[in-house]
This record gives sequence, structure tokens and C-alpha cells, in this order.
Amino acid sequence: MLKQSELSAADQQDAGTAERIAPRLLVIDDDNLRRMIICRTAAKAGYLPAGAATYDEAVKLLQGPVFDGVTLDLSLGERAGVEMLRYFWVIGSKVPIIVISGRDNATCSESERIAESLKLNIWASIPKPVDFSVLRDSLERLKAVRDSTAPANDTQSGQVSPA
Repeated sequence: MLKQSELSAADQQDAGTAERIAPRLLVIDDDNLRRMIICRTAAKAGYLPAGAATYDEAVKLLQGPVFDGVTLDLSLGERAGVEMLRYFWVIGSKVPIIVISGRDNATCSESERIAESLKLNIWASIPKPVDFSVLRDSLERLKAVRDSTAPANDTQSGQVSPA
């Protein structure tokens, strides 16, 4: 998880204000540096990010407050991101997922087929190395949809539909 001490003073003030209204984003990536950069990118896009390095950490965080979006690395070391997709299905989550992967096209296609068959809400797929401007654009579009549908949006179940 991105620590408050890792943010600049201006970011800390923004984070304190935004915490009340900012959408929450779960960043699941086993690479510490990439996870930290994704968290910072998300914070700059108006999110309150939380990071998980493993499947087990992500599951634990998902037991707490509801997230409005997820970024998911398909390579999570011991437990593949595909297992994380299956977990989202088991809990009935409709949270928008941004898949980030350095895997070959066949593996990415397989993951997308699994996600589609499970009727998960895959918002975007971003290849590695991550183009952080593409990631930020995806996050901003997701946030705009969430904000435009806020009164009718069921944030408890994470139900937001892509544009």
C-alpha cells in the first residue's frame, strides 16, 4: 500500500481531502516499484489507492471497504492473476478491472476468455511495459463514468459499467 509518507506535502493534503470522496483503487502487482508507480498514478488521477503484492494480500484487502476499481497484474508469482479473476467471480464482484500483463498474447487472450466467461467487468487491458499515460487515461475515464453515475451507482457491489 502506498504510505502517506511516500507522498509529497501537496499530495498528502490532496489525499486527506480526497479520502472522503475519492474512489478507491486496489492495485495488485507483485513488483514493488511498479505497484508504487501505479499507486502514484492512481492518486494523481484522483483515486485513493491500496496495494497488494500477493493473491492473499488482495483477498484480505477485499474483505474490507469496497473498491471502485482494480488493476491486476496477471503474473503474481506463486498464484497467477487468473486465480484472482476466479476469486472475483466467486465473490460476485462487478468491480471494473484493468488487466496489466507482460505475458504473451496467448496467455492474455486466455485470461480475457476466462474473465468473459465469468462475466467479469474487464475495463481495459494494458501491456507491459506499462504506458502510464494510457493507464492514467483509463483510470480517468473509469472515474468519470463512476462520477456521472454516482447517484444510481451501487458502490457497495462495485457495479460500474464501462463507457
